Amino acid sequence: MRQQIIFDPAQKNFEAYLDFSGGRNTEISNERLRENEFPELLNTDLSGRASFRMRTGRRQLFQVSGNAQGMFWYYDTDNGEPDLIFAVSGKLYVHKSTDADNVYTQIPIEDEEGDPFTFQTTRQVEAVLYRGVMFVATGTKLVEVTRSGSTYSGSVVVPYTPSVMEVIYIGTNGLAPNPDTYIQDGVGQLAVLGIKPAKRFAVKNVSMTFTAYIQKPADVTSIDYKWEKKKSNEDTWEVIQDWSASAKSEAHTFDVDGQFDIRVSARETGTTSPVVGYTLTGYEVKPVDDGLQDASTSGIQTCNRVLLHWDRLLLYGDTSIPYQLYISDLENPRYFPVPNTINFDFGKQEDLTDIIRFQDMLVAFTATTIQTLVNKSPADYQRFLINDTVGCMSPNTACVVGNVVLFRSREGIMRLKPNPYRLETMNVDRVDWQIKSEIPSTGEACAMFIDDQYWICFPAEKAIYRYYFQQNAWVKDASDKLDIRLFLTYGKDVYNQSVTGRIMIHDPSITTDAGTIYPAIFETKYLDLSSSFNNKKLKRLYVLGRHFGHTTDVYVTVYADSAIVLTPDSGHAEVINTGEVVWVATSEPNIHFYNGTVFGTWLMGISPWGNQQLSVQRASVRGKCRRVKVRMEVRDGEFAEIYGFGLEFKYKKV
Repeated sequence: MRQQIIFDPAQKNFEAYLDFSGGRNTEISNERLRENEFPELLNTDLSGRASFRMRTGRRQLFQVSGNAQGMFWYYDTDNGEPDLIFAVSGKLYVHKSTDADNVYTQIPIEDEEGDPFTFQTTRQVEAVLYRGVMFVATGTKLVEVTRSGSTYSGSVVVPYTPSVMEVIYIGTNGLAPNPDTYIQDGVGQLAVLGIKPAKRFAVKNVSMTFTAYIQKPADVTSIDYKWEKKKSNEDTWEVIQDWSASAKSEAHTFDVDGQFDIRVSARETGTTSPVVGYTLTGYEVKPVDDGLQDASTSGIQTCNRVLLHWDRLLLYGDTSIPYQLYISDLENPRYFPVPNTINFDFGKQEDLTDIIRFQDMLVAFTATTIQTLVNKSPADYQRFLINDTVGCMSPNTACVVGNVVLFRSREGIMRLKPNPYRLETMNVDRVDWQIKSEIPSTGEACAMFIDDQYWICFPAEKAIYRYYFQQNAWVKDASDKLDIRLFLTYGKDVYNQSVTGRIMIHDPSITTDAGTIYPAIFETKYLDLSSSFNNKKLKRLYVLGRHFGHTTDVYVTVYADSAIVLTPDSGHAEVINTGEVVWVATSEPNIHFYNGTVFGTWLMGISPWGNQQLSVQRASVRGKCRRVKVRMEVRDGEFAEIYGFGLEFKYKKV
């Protein structure tokens, strides 16, 4: 950069700064920081104008005291707007679209015996709506919620009972307390209900046990059984066990592999008729044991995460096998075949932290891995490892933003993006380099994508960082009410659930968070006014601002090197009753944008005549310095927008 050597010390110079689009940057040194980036940029909206404008706030709908666990939408074709269902401390509540802000009701839930049911109170819960029924993964048991008229009710899901052939070709229902009890003996007219093999397939030269289940009259005490087999493509049956009262279960070893039909016949002991039977067709005998065993589903009811993908429910969050995913049968959300499980462990035994839909695939995250699951059914699924060192550490922080995925990793806020030249590969890089030291390395977080922005909230810090991904700029929001655990969007409406059960909704007409006033602040870097080595003599500060139907007060501080040459702060000594002298600090705005006035309230020389939308205010500053820094703060809880500021000065000797 060229430095001005010859100058007129009597000439006044002026520099204006009208661009705030660079956002917040706390990582770069002062000399390398761009003039449209700010070390402090708080509670600011950069949308559209790239001006310094106070962000909008949120109003409180209601509060259900307790531990917040989740929010979800219930869509009903009879209503134009969805109802809000939320979970707090082991219970479900509903706020209907027709309810007033502070109205909500508890949804009664019954267990299998019809008794009241509540779920665990510490972990998050999730829900999906499928064909008019909301399925809630409560972390205790899978629950379904339905609406009849204007009344909601819930019940623990009754697991689907598969037929014998469904068990053989699809699998037992892992959602059942004991998946192997899909068929049992009954009472009634003599009939064979089915055959249950010990395993879904047999192995050549390895014994396999088959058990027959029947129904019989209550007064019948003994039944004889006869077992037969044949190759499925043959016609001749071979007896493998003749009539016997002890042959309810039959162990048999196949000497060849292939598809077999197994038939059992039954009759009352001591009689020859009637004879009833049942045939199990197409039972597979494999030449060797391929090692494929049905995964354990003992912890499936502890799953607290759920999503809907291609007419299947997907459950995860099992407390005993936290890296396992359970997939329901097609169009049957109450049937989770035991073989329909996928293990996402790569030797680290890390929890599945998030699974999201991206393009035509699922992206699964653990704390240090990223994996994808492609295709539409368990028979066709393919799993790929994208990254073995970077993953998502916080549930609810992975969001699709444009054509990439943003998420919180242990390293910071990262981006997963497709390779433009090879669509089957992806790349990971970070997007928070401007604020990377501010991102907490521990604690919970939640995120959402709205209005071309990625929002990530850290409830322990009561702070939100918003990323304008088109501008590649960050801003920070902070207030006492930003202890948000979960976001939920519907169109342009954004609902927030705080850790204590408070439900808030964004309101573009206010600048408070549930009644809490927050300040909008920006602070520039130390500006060298285009001459790094020249000394300057400051004369005036000019501020260009907009009116919103009220007087806007701005608290401005100007630093000339380390000296403060303009400040809203003042104070005085005061003697209190005990005779002690204390210092009383005060702070008064020193820049005012007066609203346009009408006759009768017009202030001569102060307020302009008529309704002014935009004006320039100025303040005298006196100081000699090499660099200058400007800080502006709006504290009154009213809309304010600053388009820029300018400094008038003279050059002095180097």
